[in-house]
Amino acid sequence: MAVGVYRLSKLATSDIFEILETTGQLFGPQQQERYYELFLRAAELIADNPSCLGSRDRSDLSPGMRSIHMDIPAKRRGAAAHILFYRPMKPGTAEAGVLIARVLHEHMDHERHLMSDLS
Repeated sequence: MAVGVYRLSKLATSDIFEILETTGQLFGPQQQERYYELFLRAAELIADNPSCLGSRDRSDLSPGMRSIHMDIPAKRRGAAAHILFYRPMKPGTAEAGVLIARVLHEHMDHERHLMSDLS
């Protein structure tokens, strides 16, 4: 089975770096590593199938935007507190892949944070 590709925006890269740094400080290096692996699993899941079960159309926030709560790839409710916001890189084609625009905490004002430059 071919694996889709994913790309991180500058903001998503920064989001993940800050989340992992905070996770390491609060919960230690083992939890930091587990959360990093969960990010990778989530990215691969949506890259392989951008409309996967559990993902949501978030065109209300930005055209073509989708999201997935990191509980979905963790397969356990409460396992994570972040949401990946992404867009298929070539909508309407058979080529798999996504641009991960942001990774935001579930309690953040997503609309406000997604108004930023998503490149």
